[in-house]
Amino acid sequence: MTKRTSWFLSVAAIVIVLMGGGYAALRHSRTQVHALINQSLQEAERLHYNDRLNAFSRNPHIYVDPALKAYLFAPVSSRKIKSYTLQTTEGKTTYLFKDSIPEEKARKLLNEYLLADIQPVKVEEVNRLFQEQLEQRHVSGTAGVFYSDKSARTRTRAGILPTPSAYKTPVCWLDLTHSLQLQGWADYDWLTLLRHIHAGFYGLLCLLLAATGIQVCLYLKKRQNKPEKGLYIDLKQQILLIDGMQCAISSLDLQLLYLLWEKKGECVDREDLKTACWPHDPQADEKLDAHIQTIRKVLQDFPDYRISTARRRGYYLTAASS
Repeated sequence: MTKRTSWFLSVAAIVIVLMGGGYAALRHSRTQVHALINQSLQEAERLHYNDRLNAFSRNPHIYVDPALKAYLFAPVSSRKIKSYTLQTTEGKTTYLFKDSIPEEKARKLLNEYLLADIQPVKVEEVNRLFQEQLEQRHVSGTAGVFYSDKSARTRTRAGILPTPSAYKTPVCWLDLTHSLQLQGWADYDWLTLLRHIHAGFYGLLCLLLAATGIQVCLYLKKRQNKPEKGLYIDLKQQILLIDGMQCAISSLDLQLLYLLWEKKGECVDREDLKTACWPHDPQADEKLDAHIQTIRKVLQDFPDYRISTARRRGYYLTAASS
């Protein structure tokens, strides 16, 4: 494998790692953003619920059954309950939950049911709080909420209609009868995704870009002294370029070719070649002939360059440009 091929393979590997890491980072970021949108809606709904409960407690003009009001503001324990019994002047009603849930959550579901007609949800206010929570979590773009009352068959929207690409939160059941539903949506932008990508990916990106930059600089630096035309030999790096194309050649063949090339077309004696490569080898003649044939095979794809034989003297390298 040539060094040029190795360079391109290393750059390709960096690009593949960068693309794979970018895809994984974007997927993780999208998951994080969706979780933040869900949290924003839940927090907006909680804040609005507290505001409605406080507004009801401070309003002396709203009259409700004292028993109901007692349920709304009764202390809550940390235990889990399976059912909740509501006792009013009209009678006793027991509500069963699918699973045991904390009493605090059960009380909120009951309170939402009781407040539905007394202090109803203000969808525009929920939407405002939702936008604030998204902004605090650095989620930018357009967003809105849907609120529906299945018992009354009404559906209210706040904000513009969602786009097909918008993320929709899971439906939030507000009351214990599952009649009141709240859902949010957000069409976040690319800046939001980039903002929530893990910092480790940006560190990896910087390292890969730095490595790629170093590779490119080294490659360009090496190419500065390598002509696009002619013969280029670098014995230290073991490089042979013919008309800009790198050729595979052994170190000994490259050394022989260099001895011929540096004479610039003049004949090089066989004895000089043997002394340079096999100074004390009795089979130097046979080896020289074999290596000259190998070099000729390397040059056979480049008809402008050939090794000619000077009978009983030696060899010389000829080039069409010379």
